[in-house]
Amino acid sequence: MVTADLIRATLRLIGAISSSETPNADESSDALEALNLMLGSWGASRFLSASTGKVTKTMTGATSYTIGVGGDINTTRPTSIYNAYWSDGGIDYTLENMDYSDYLEIGVKTVGGIPSHIVLNPDNPLSTIFLYPIPSTGTLTLELIRPETDLTLADDLPYPPEWIRAMKFNLAVEISPEFGFTVSPELALMAQESKAIVMRSMVTIPVAKFDPLLNVNRGFNIISGGY
Repeated sequence: MVTADLIRATLRLIGAISSSETPNADESSDALEALNLMLGSWGASRFLSASTGKVTKTMTGATSYTIGVGGDINTTRPTSIYNAYWSDGGIDYTLENMDYSDYLEIGVKTVGGIPSHIVLNPDNPLSTIFLYPIPSTGTLTLELIRPETDLTLADDLPYPPEWIRAMKFNLAVEISPEFGFTVSPELALMAQESKAIVMRSMVTIPVAKFDPLLNVNRGFNIISGGY
């Protein structure tokens, strides 16, 4: 399905056109704008991002790296970082996300070594990434949550069926007021349910991890009644 087909189906759903009609240029343009704005908003959420792009960057010892189109890390500007790790010598080190406000409170930010935290300072058009401590070698791998790229009317929709269904019903809710139609309770419910299905499909259950420094054998022994 191409974007134009989705928009036609959505306009037909709200009653803006009949089943035998094709939307005019203004109707298509207005609906396309609403669709891209909706997908851009969805892309800011981990559970409503159709894909998580993976990018890598060789570390140079810099204190920071810009990220975005034309930045040090040349990719779509992310709204958040879901998963990141630093690799060196065949070993991967998982990085914890640190809030930028907490990073600012670190007194000495130029400490070098194996990084344990990654910081994203969101900005536009380029955001900035900091690693702490600062590595001079190795490779940073980022799995990003990022806004969707704007679609055109001729684009093939790169989404599975459950996404297209959710896009149709939720776009109908988005554009109904603009086109002079009232959102029915049935349409609102279908939009909510279809969006929830997409969100559930994006959820991954993390595997429980235990700190190897903890002695799991230390504790109350039920059998012996001791520790």
